[in-house]
Amino acid sequence: MTNCADIVVVGSGAAGIAAAVCAARTGHTTVLLDKNSSAGGTGGFSGLTTLCGLFDDEGKFLNAGFTREFAEAIAEAAPMRMGKVWVLPYRPEKFRAAAEKFFAAEPKLQTRWNTPLENVVWENNRIVRLNGFAVGAVIDCSGTAEVARAAGADCLATDETTQASAVIFPLQNVTRDLSSPAAAVQVLLPLARAGFPPLNFQASLEPGTLTVKFSGQAEQAGDVIQFLRANIAGFENCSTPLAQFTEARRAGRMIIGQYLLTGDDVLAGKSFPDAVARCAWPIEQWNAAGIARYKYLPPGTHYEIPARSLRAAKVENLFMAGKTISADADAIASARVMGICLATGAAAGNLAASQLESAHAK
Repeated sequence: MTNCADIVVVGSGAAGIAAAVCAARTGHTTVLLDKNSSAGGTGGFSGLTTLCGLFDDEGKFLNAGFTREFAEAIAEAAPMRMGKVWVLPYRPEKFRAAAEKFFAAEPKLQTRWNTPLENVVWENNRIVRLNGFAVGAVIDCSGTAEVARAAGADCLATDETTQASAVIFPLQNVTRDLSSPAAAVQVLLPLARAGFPPLNFQASLEPGTLTVKFSGQAEQAGDVIQFLRANIAGFENCSTPLAQFTEARRAGRMIIGQYLLTGDDVLAGKSFPDAVARCAWPIEQWNAAGIARYKYLPPGTHYEIPARSLRAAKVENLFMAGKTISADADAIASARVMGICLATGAAAGNLAASQLESAHAK
């Protein structure tokens, strides 16, 4: 017998968490599927410890609703300025715990872990079943457009020239002060001279711990730690609790929607009549050599993301959020950050519910 779900959300990173909770809050039966054993995605498991994209250039929240609700649930410290932008420090374990708490509060929400996407059936430009569920609407929060690919929807993709992967890991027992750019350079220069790909250090809420973003291969991360121990004062006893290193994708595949958000829209601070989210994060691109390029919005401005960028162009009941929204390679380099994934996830959950309610009213 086929089970039924009003809304199925695929992927449980920041976007999927927001989409599932907001869809369930509308009173629709919602199922959240993920191939992993629990929720969290990049925010919970990549090693990141700063939540980006929540604020404007003055440190004020850009998006209300579930985005702010989730951010406040994981906050243990005030937002901090990092260069020209504001970020929220957090602990990954609190990110995961907050997700579980939000799930538990929603009686209309079911979670299915260790469940890869399969058996996607679509008829007359609609997805009618997946994973044994008859569905009313589907929200693709997979980050790599897995539902769209299975349904034959058109997609775009990023590559290593603009969104190269990174290896992110905590580094404990660091006693050296790296609070200024000049202090960090004194560590980064010896690493570069030794031939290691670029890395950068970010603050962590854990005492004596840094978050490292490394642009090299996962198998090189252990060598970096060994070099730091042997050659850099203040790192003699550094270590990581990770048993293995993995590469985290910054972005992957975007679904072509009813509107394609562009890099020009981002830099122009464009507004839309059907706006569902706001963002002031710069266009942040990373090439395979670990070199970052930033294009900032004019001071005091932000851009909007329209609902049409969360609706698939050719699959009537397919919505998308997070890294899969309809955006070109420049626009997704801004909109992919977790604060915006939360905002577009929440919007997609509400849009899917509205579509179902409109269909039932006819």
